[in-house]
Amino acid sequence: MIHTTRSRPSLLAVLLVLIPVLAPAATAPRANEQPARPGAQGGGTTLLPNGWRIAPAGRHVSVGDLPLAMVESPDGRYLIVSNDGYAKPTLTVVDVARLNVKSRLPLDNAWLGLAWHPDGKRLFSSGAGESSVRELLWEASGVLTPGARIDLKRPASESFVAGVAVSPDGSRVFAVHALGELLSAITLGSEGMPAVTQVELPAEGYTALVTPDGRTLYVSLWGGAKVLAFDPVTLEPRGEIAVGEHPSAMVLSKDGTRLFVACANTNAVWVVDLAAQTAREQISVALYPSAPAGSTPNGLGLSSDGETLLVASADNNAIAVVDVRRPGASVVKGFIPTGWYPTAVQFSRDGKRIYVLSGKGLTSMANPRGPQPGVPTAPGQYAGSMLQGSLSVVPVPDAAQLAAYTKTVLAVTPYTDAARLAPAQAPAGSPIPRKVGDPSPIKHVFYVIRENRTYDQILGDLEKGNGDPTLCLFGEEATPNAHALAREFVLLDNFYVDAEVSFSGHAFSTAAYATPIAGEST
Repeated sequence: MIHTTRSRPSLLAVLLVLIPVLAPAATAPRANEQPARPGAQGGGTTLLPNGWRIAPAGRHVSVGDLPLAMVESPDGRYLIVSNDGYAKPTLTVVDVARLNVKSRLPLDNAWLGLAWHPDGKRLFSSGAGESSVRELLWEASGVLTPGARIDLKRPASESFVAGVAVSPDGSRVFAVHALGELLSAITLGSEGMPAVTQVELPAEGYTALVTPDGRTLYVSLWGGAKVLAFDPVTLEPRGEIAVGEHPSAMVLSKDGTRLFVACANTNAVWVVDLAAQTAREQISVALYPSAPAGSTPNGLGLSSDGETLLVASADNNAIAVVDVRRPGASVVKGFIPTGWYPTAVQFSRDGKRIYVLSGKGLTSMANPRGPQPGVPTAPGQYAGSMLQGSLSVVPVPDAAQLAAYTKTVLAVTPYTDAARLAPAQAPAGSPIPRKVGDPSPIKHVFYVIRENRTYDQILGDLEKGNGDPTLCLFGEEATPNAHALAREFVLLDNFYVDAEVSFSGHAFSTAAYATPIAGEST
């Protein structure tokens, strides 16, 4: 929805009704005060186009477009990151001591799935839209080279391979087909083509996890609010467990009795008692007790001692640090600030550092030479591929540092329970009620959406406002009605939203939220 010059669409005046909810940092300024605009604000803080701010902890390195998954090398010297956005996918190898990119391996297709073979010499990656699993050969010097490609049945034209898991003995690779409602089991052999067994799933799957004893395979059912259990040898079903909406990442407790499931369309991690095959606990990672759904927990990491769970909350731009020592009585100890839209988190092998992937990186940027009718788009100027995700390395904080991090997370977050029905930055003297339920002279709302055009491309020639006439393509002569509406009602020259392309943009424009299937698969 935002093929942008300044990361903003030309939604017309009626959208002012939504400004306190969607873009609190971009509301009308006080007298003689300039509106805040996305970008660096000083003090390590950045204002995002959606009105939220970030102040990520740790050291950072750019890794590529929409990083969704990472694995540590067998010796702990490197992280391999899967970049799975609009741009050509890559597996990026990062030297964690120097915090620089050691090497990159371009792939035709990849999305989420990344799993080591037990021999530590082979890495398996999702083949995404080509409906395959790719084998990559690992060199201890930090370089990946292509190996075999294992082609799988394509259950539907829109299907793609998502999560990948490897059995503890290395004999099988499991692949979950998102949107295809299928699970594939690949039996690896020393000669010839691997044998493939497949079973249908009752809804869209996300990822898979095999227990350390190799006896049970779990699949999170992205579109079914369930976790399914299978025999990993025969793929015979062994039960299903109801959890929250959009179950995504999963991790086992150290003793193997509990399964933690990040349910991305809720504010919680659901904790499954595996003996009873029932979810016994929900760990809320919301920043405030009454916050509506929208934290988007989608990544999990467990400490080697099994006592601390890390939860990546994509739309809170934070990592929740949870004490999980006592089953049924988990406690959120605090939050760590991250970059924009964290997608994965884990402890380092030595337990001294926390690795965080932020899918949208550390800032937004303008694209003045973006898509225009009849003009080729300049390299790197398409909004869907401009955001460069980042890897952050954070020393494991002590109690005092975690308290400071938590204070930062709350300070940069525009939402509070107190402001839920009465936004703190609602402009005074506006016909829009400052509190939900208060009277307003507005009787009817016409909701007009203009897709695939920036503010400047339509209204950049207006005599007032924050516009750039050099970027105007369809000025007043071509769009007299749009200009008349802007003059008669309100300009909205600094209205910002949280979407890069139309798929997620439509979700935001109608619901003020886009689920991970919109945010991570476009």
